[in-house]
Amino acid sequence: METKSSVRENSRAKIVETALELFARNGYDRTPISMIARIANIAQGLMYRYFPSKEALLTEIIKESMADVQASFDVNKDASPLEKLEEYLNNVVRIIKTNRHFWSMFYALRTQPFLQELLSDELAEMYVNTIATLETFFDPRDPEAQHNEALLLFSIVDGVCTNYVLAPESTPYPIEEIKECIINKYR
Repeated sequence: METKSSVRENSRAKIVETALELFARNGYDRTPISMIARIANIAQGLMYRYFPSKEALLTEIIKESMADVQASFDVNKDASPLEKLEEYLNNVVRIIKTNRHFWSMFYALRTQPFLQELLSDELAEMYVNTIATLETFFDPRDPEAQHNEALLLFSIVDGVCTNYVLAPESTPYPIEEIKECIINKYR
């Protein structure tokens, strides 16, 4: 028998899952709360108990999904820089393939001013932490070169991920092959 708490969690999860799918497919602006409620089979009024606004729902989706970014850095700390890089790239490819709906939505929205305002602190912190972690993949003897390589790698990975999620199904983006090209670049 389900408890009240588990029913609430299941309803909340269904709302988030439905919203993510609809935001990715239709766009954030073209997805009203009423559509999310209808497809999630949740009363619209009840949705507002979980999320006071569509912006709050989007914020929750993005914050939950930022765990993906952190998970991509789960690499063996004792490994060589190249081994760390390979493990990181394998994690990125696995995560982007697994959570394509989120990343499709995120890449479509990330330059929108409202999202920048809504999550400016979180996005800035994520960026700084990402670059700092990527720096550990490179030789620390020249901090400026190490920082620049981290920025370059971030730009490359970001571009690869963007191309992957935006590629039409008729011409899929060869993400595995591109990942190998990146690894070979740093060998």
